[in-house]
Amino acid sequence: MTRDNSEQNFDDRDYESWQAAATAALKGKDLADLTTRTLEGIERSPLYTRQRNGTIRNGDDFPGGTAFARGNSASGNLLGWEIRQSHLAIRDGVNAHILSDLENGATAITLKGATADAAHIASILQGVYLELAPVHLASGSSRKLASALLEVCEDRSSDAELLRNHLGLDPVGLLARTGHSVSPLDQEIKQCADMANDVASKYPNIIPIAIDGSVWANGGASDSQELGAILSAGVLWVRALLDSGFSINDVAQRLEITLTVGPDQFMNMAKIRATRVCWARVMSACGASPSQSPVTIHAQTAQAMMTRTDSWVNMLRATTACFAAAVGGADAITVTPFDDAVGLSNEMGLRLARNTQLILQEETKLSSVIDPAGGSWYVEELTDDVAGSAWELFQDLERQGGLADALLSGYWQEELTKTRSERNKAVAHREMPLTGTSEFPNLDEQQLERESLPQSLEKIEGERRCEALPLFRWSTPFEEMRESVGSSTNEPVLFLANLGDIATHTARSTFAMNLFEAGGIRTLNNDGFANTADCVEAFTASNTRIACICSSDSAYSESAIQTAQELRSAGASLVYLAANPDALAESVSDIDGFIYLGCDVLDALTPIHQLLN
Repeated sequence: MTRDNSEQNFDDRDYESWQAAATAALKGKDLADLTTRTLEGIERSPLYTRQRNGTIRNGDDFPGGTAFARGNSASGNLLGWEIRQSHLAIRDGVNAHILSDLENGATAITLKGATADAAHIASILQGVYLELAPVHLASGSSRKLASALLEVCEDRSSDAELLRNHLGLDPVGLLARTGHSVSPLDQEIKQCADMANDVASKYPNIIPIAIDGSVWANGGASDSQELGAILSAGVLWVRALLDSGFSINDVAQRLEITLTVGPDQFMNMAKIRATRVCWARVMSACGASPSQSPVTIHAQTAQAMMTRTDSWVNMLRATTACFAAAVGGADAITVTPFDDAVGLSNEMGLRLARNTQLILQEETKLSSVIDPAGGSWYVEELTDDVAGSAWELFQDLERQGGLADALLSGYWQEELTKTRSERNKAVAHREMPLTGTSEFPNLDEQQLERESLPQSLEKIEGERRCEALPLFRWSTPFEEMRESVGSSTNEPVLFLANLGDIATHTARSTFAMNLFEAGGIRTLNNDGFANTADCVEAFTASNTRIACICSSDSAYSESAIQTAQELRSAGASLVYLAANPDALAESVSDIDGFIYLGCDVLDALTPIHQLLN
């Protein structure tokens, strides 16, 4: 092919040409099956093009433009994002862990579970140069704790303008996590806003207020629900800070937004970009100058995605999430250690979490590219879709009286319960596969051993005012099913009744083994049997009580029912078939369950666990 012909061929490729080629490649399957939907109902198409999906935002579609989708500044994050590491303040040896992080690349520390004692905080931060490495408080910290940290900062620093700490004042998030507060929520918000005013007069670069989306995401919210709640909380704080004496152009500098990032790379890139778009719109509606609209965005890898089974896979999830946060333009990132779901992370977990960020920032040079996702029609349109979906949810919350009222009335908890149910369904059907847990399990893996976390990092005080949100980890149903079998079950309990040669049964027998072991059911595999008699004889010798027939559709029509009946006569308590129920035209009364792509795995395995237990 000549150069001229290749260029002409390339230019002629339009959506319709691709559509025709894709339809032919699918061999009769519906092209619409390639379109997926998110939990919030956003459709994601298989192909995006300039002609069909080009997005222009009012002629201001460039980095630093007032739409802010492509970043807060024209220079992007060329100096890199803030690399944060979280530490449990009451942990033994926490000072050594903090110093190790700061000496090896972390640029900021977040303290969780600290006590409101300046002397104790000072001992934890011994050797930390607070003017160089800001120490932040976790979201939901009390005003007393914030005052204690400020006291330490004042003792250690001679220049208040160099301090860049975040105080983590977030009574809304604290109430959502615990269901309790000492004072009514509106009073707590006013007190925090007043403290923010006092802090601003002395420490111009300290951020007092936190708007923490992780409480909603870890409680089951979709990405749009998380952002919608953040926007409603933002409006709540705008009103409170204005009432306390701030001007509208000073408000954004007193807030930090925390977003969660998970394994869905493109969705999380779009969510961060959509946050800037929506926040700019909120500030514009309130009368703020566009140049004063940007707000600090902190991205934190989601606790909800972390698994206890095959915890090493969490490193891959965290790397994907961190990459998405960096490409999306987060100002600061915290990577949750891979062993976080098991217990208190050890030195290796902390080091790997820190180095994940360092490699992405220093070796892949992600921060050297201004808005690396810009120009992707997929990311641009997904950004608009997330922004639109979140804005609708934000308006819905405002119709309820705002986030605080929606929380106190229980409305928001009910909405998140619905989303949790949908996500649980997606996990159970493996539409949202969890590698190492619901897919590709390893029943012989060595479980990590870590020191147990304290029962509660947050001291529950005050009156119960609403239902508390749970920490919703996606993998919990599968983990509970595996744990219910018990670690003592090292012998196979399910026999794979493979009919025919390897080529005939291997696809379904491999699928079946993966599915059953995801629920902790150890299987006994084989190379297959030429006939039913040999299969039943091997089952009898295996000393198992459960069988799953695996073969081709044609073999099923010839011998599946007979094999099931003879397995039952040989002592099988349960007989499964690796196929959709439609594969058997005859009566299926001899089959206890069917396993197939898209089935409810948890529901299919429940009878086995009931039998074993």
